[in-house]
Amino acid sequence: MLIGLSNNRICQPVAAKSAGQGSYNDDVVITNAIGTRGITKGPQVIIIQKALNNVPAEYGGPALPLDTDGVAGDFTIGCIKDFQKRHFGFQDGRIDVLGKTHAKLSSLQPAKIARMKMAKQYLGRALNAMQKAQVKLTLAGMELLTGGGLSGGQNLALADAHFDVLKSDDPAAALAYISSVYTTMLSSFDRPGGLGGWSQFEAEPFTNRDYFAFTWWGGHYQRGMYIGWLRMDTVYLSAYYDKANDNDRVQTIIHELAHFVGPAAGDLITDYAYGKRKDMAGLSPYKKQHNAECYGNFALSPAFD
Repeated sequence: MLIGLSNNRICQPVAAKSAGQGSYNDDVVITNAIGTRGITKGPQVIIIQKALNNVPAEYGGPALPLDTDGVAGDFTIGCIKDFQKRHFGFQDGRIDVLGKTHAKLSSLQPAKIARMKMAKQYLGRALNAMQKAQVKLTLAGMELLTGGGLSGGQNLALADAHFDVLKSDDPAAALAYISSVYTTMLSSFDRPGGLGGWSQFEAEPFTNRDYFAFTWWGGHYQRGMYIGWLRMDTVYLSAYYDKANDNDRVQTIIHELAHFVGPAAGDLITDYAYGKRKDMAGLSPYKKQHNAECYGNFALSPAFD
């Protein structure tokens, strides 16, 4: 299921927006296929020519700007093919409405590229927070074994405060599970095949104004798979991310990654509660250990204690 974090920080199912409503000035809105075996003349061709010109060459845009004359001749279709080859490996010269090429082109318009450049610094902060969380969990495991050890039990106490580790039937197994979630989050930044780290994040192509971000449950395990224009192994950053405060931008990345690396079915990492640690007080140990917000809160403590 596609799950998104709305601007009130509540996750809910997201419907993939269709183009055509003109809901955002950087959405590429077309209503007919353009190019090979599609429309080759008229205002919608101009939309595509302008959109291609907006894409930097390093992202597959034309090396020389297209004439925005409304005629999809050899040069325009050649630029469509070059864009497709850069991103998908195929090149049929056709942009279908709500197809992969349409969505990718729309996601690489100037305001959306600016969003991703802005967001990159927050990805770095999220990555650092998750690495620190892993260290704390390793120390918590040692403290559990030694009754406190040299660190005095402070890391175990912090893990317990967020995840009720000591109330679990097997505290060591609980710590190992929580650690495995962060391990998978971090491993997603080293995936082979060209999609990992920053490349698994993308600006949404068709604007959902009231969402920070959205992704698929278990998307980490759906490499290269699409449903329509949506790539399942991607976290899409939405329009409201532009307006969020610094803490929410970092928390959003970790929260969505928890959904992304959890299973696609069964023991989901889902949303039992939101907010700071005190807002999780009524959850069972199981729910805390399968709650996306808890993973963000622990990694970002004390800000979300």
